[in-house]
Amino acid sequence: MDVEDYIILFLSLWVLISALATKSVDVFLTLTLIGLLITLEVGGLFLSREQKEGMKPIVELLLVIFAIIVMKKVYEVLAG
Repeated sequence: MDVEDYIILFLSLWVLISALATKSVDVFLTLTLIGLLITLEVGGLFLSREQKEGMKPIVELLLVIFAIIVMKKVYEVLAG
């Protein structure tokens, strides 16, 4: 197996375990973002430029969703 295969396997297992372990979509999306960022940081040296560029839109989308989740939680705390 290549390193890229291990990276895909890790990310797939991370998402699967996150989906099974959480009941909230917000927590699942946050854990998915964390797993993807870990994968890009640790395995970034082994991924080609095209593969990194292909993952960028997913990371950006998850970051926007994460920002919305944080704003929603802040609003809930302030609205009390």
